[in-house]
Amino acid sequence: MVYTSIFNIQELLEHILHFLAVDKSLYPALFVCRLWYRCAVPSLWKYIELKGNDLRYGHYFPDGYIYHERDRTRWERFVERMCEKHKPAYVTNTTHLEITFYHSLSDKKIKSIVNIFLNIIHLDFNFSTGFSDKTLNRIAESYPNLKHLNLGKDKYVSSHAGIITDKGLFALANAYHKLEYLNISHRIEITGTSISSIIRSCPRLQELILSFCGITDEIIGEIACSCLNLKYLDLEGCYKISKEAVDQLNRNIHVENFVMPPDFIEIVSNHS
Repeated sequence: MVYTSIFNIQELLEHILHFLAVDKSLYPALFVCRLWYRCAVPSLWKYIELKGNDLRYGHYFPDGYIYHERDRTRWERFVERMCEKHKPAYVTNTTHLEITFYHSLSDKKIKSIVNIFLNIIHLDFNFSTGFSDKTLNRIAESYPNLKHLNLGKDKYVSSHAGIITDKGLFALANAYHKLEYLNISHRIEITGTSISSIIRSCPRLQELILSFCGITDEIIGEIACSCLNLKYLDLEGCYKISKEAVDQLNRNIHVENFVMPPDFIEIVSNHS
């Protein structure tokens, strides 16, 4: 009698490794056995996180090192290694790329990274500065399947070189219709014109962070009409919008950090 296993061992192992990757515990699994190594290495390269000067905690990278703030030279070596002629075999597996807390991320550096990682769907530049509209144009040309884009900036850090403006956001609006997450917080050079454009162009948006973008009731109206799949909206520091406009939004949208602007006339009356 011939027995057939009801389990596909490799498929089951890939599910296990997926959860280890989500939990950021995948690297030690490489040393279990050859089968685990063979299955784990491609998954390890799917998610890459590069953290710059404000790194406060160690983190595993695909090369096995733990990087700390004092180990910036190791981080720089990692970037240099990616730019070498003979690159690691698994760079094409990378779909999630995070380059955060880096305050001199120039257009040139991003160009070299975009040329290496070709299949990105999740791109995070949170608290990174130094790049300009050139980078957004390059991203729009290179990643047609992008779903997650984080351009959030630290309010305490000015852009020393390179500024993101309406021009860059228009490029994204023309290229992306699959975008599900967008963060442009503290990008004060961006105006309502380009924000409206990207809202109309990205009907699949589920999360939208517009903190301190100076948006008006008109933008809220665009969101109400165009973002039918939106689930989360962050309006911190958006003091030019009214409660009446926010009330137009779908009740299924979780609106975070909306605060009514102070009524200065009433404040003066109460103290007179």
